[in-house]
Amino acid sequence: MKIMVVDDEPIVPQALRALIPWEEHGFTWLPPAENGAEALELIERDRPDLLLLDCRMPGLTGLELLEEINARGLPIKSVILSGHDEFVYAQQAIKLGALDYLLKPPDLDQLLHVVLSVKQSWEEERKLKHQLTDHLPMVRFRFLTSLLEGARFNEELFEEKTGFLQIPLRVGPIYLAIVDLEEDPDDPKNYSYEDQQLMNFAVLNVSEETLAAWPHKFMICPGHNRFVLLVNVADADKRKFRNDLRALADNLRTTLRYSAMIGVSAHGSSLNTEGKSLYQSAKTALEYKYYTGPGEVVFVEDLEWENVVAPDLELPASAPVDEALQLALKIGSPEQLDAWLGDFILHLKSSDYPVQVTKSIAVKHMVTAADSLATMHPKLTLDDLLPPPQISLFFAAATLDQLAGELRRYLDGLLRRTLDLRKDGKNAVVEKTKLFIAERFRDNITLETAAQEVHMSPVYLSFLFKQVEGVNLSDYLTETRLGEAKRLLATTSLKTYEVAVRAGYADEKYFSRLFKKRTGLTPTEYRNREA
Repeated sequence: MKIMVVDDEPIVPQALRALIPWEEHGFTWLPPAENGAEALELIERDRPDLLLLDCRMPGLTGLELLEEINARGLPIKSVILSGHDEFVYAQQAIKLGALDYLLKPPDLDQLLHVVLSVKQSWEEERKLKHQLTDHLPMVRFRFLTSLLEGARFNEELFEEKTGFLQIPLRVGPIYLAIVDLEEDPDDPKNYSYEDQQLMNFAVLNVSEETLAAWPHKFMICPGHNRFVLLVNVADADKRKFRNDLRALADNLRTTLRYSAMIGVSAHGSSLNTEGKSLYQSAKTALEYKYYTGPGEVVFVEDLEWENVVAPDLELPASAPVDEALQLALKIGSPEQLDAWLGDFILHLKSSDYPVQVTKSIAVKHMVTAADSLATMHPKLTLDDLLPPPQISLFFAAATLDQLAGELRRYLDGLLRRTLDLRKDGKNAVVEKTKLFIAERFRDNITLETAAQEVHMSPVYLSFLFKQVEGVNLSDYLTETRLGEAKRLLATTSLKTYEVAVRAGYADEKYFSRLFKKRTGLTPTEYRNREA
């Protein structure tokens, strides 16, 4: 601990230096100052940790020096050595942060006791600061994670915690975005743990640079290649935030060669009370990647149309509505597509349009249909979905009924393509789930743990798995485990309880009952039959 004496009487620092073995007690003696102004210059140069200073000095007094130290936010301890036994001085000194007030000449034992007590307190503070610095990232992560899991804080406590943890988030309007990264298939990254930490650091840097215009933001990494971004965004700045998130996805792709899918929550009123709902909202938006593919920025606010589907939608008699056609394709509904087409043809038949105008109107709506599909699946282009030969077929129709037939064939093809693309997305999720089961069937797998692995809600995963595989996920897991048990019974001499454990069952009796129920044989009978 570095100690400096500030006193206009030279005899004071000289005596203190000579009478107390400071170095033996762990102090570093610094050159003294004769007044407050000189002390400020030496403080800037020598950075003392403790000042022994007089109250009354020419120029800048000791109390004024303490005021200046406080104004500059300097972490310096202080003890007053004064020749004036006046309560008002002691009171002012204590208010300004002085730890003790001793009269000159001080009792040396008392002075040493005071400064050693200050030193002990200073060392404990340093230790706590170092511990906090070392553990700050983890403490921040746990605090923010608690909010995402449902913890709620009043505004005062939230501001106190974010201030202490140096998290630049504020009470007020906020977006939560989940950033999911996928590797470029042409650039696989077989990273070690250390490499992955460096890559996470790079992602944080790219995000910081891209979103530099947003001072009140913070980002955490709750899992492999997944980041949660929190940003205070006022209503007036929502459009700019959208553009900056799109720029972030582009920068991650060009800089780090990661495809980023970003799911964005509803616009919340404040993180301190809505963390969990915002997180769930962002995860809902993120699930849309199974329809769009990676590389998209999806705001849950933009998906609200999916929650309002009117099966009895009626088209105005005056003109067809493009939105109804887009909706039928987006939700993959043959019934709504048939309803739109029937109303559309009825509208054309009831109108006195010239033949070419009728065909032009039809082609305009088919462009709308193709563009709708291209919007949902960015890898498709309008030219792919509506090539010139197809347009020629529309214009070549000799009658309105022939045109209606051509429109129906084209729209049916678009609908099949939509459903096939969605099925591919479902298959990818199911295949990933099956791979997870194949690798981890010996563990305590549940629908919830499988859903966490593929970043999907348990209900939705259960629905997709049954739709693609034709069996429940739990039945598939059981068949996988029993398949391993059959293999072990037929090819090894392991005891039944050992087979049970290796197949994922801790309870041998339960395993034997289940095996008999599913195969009609006990494990021993099955082994004897296969021998």
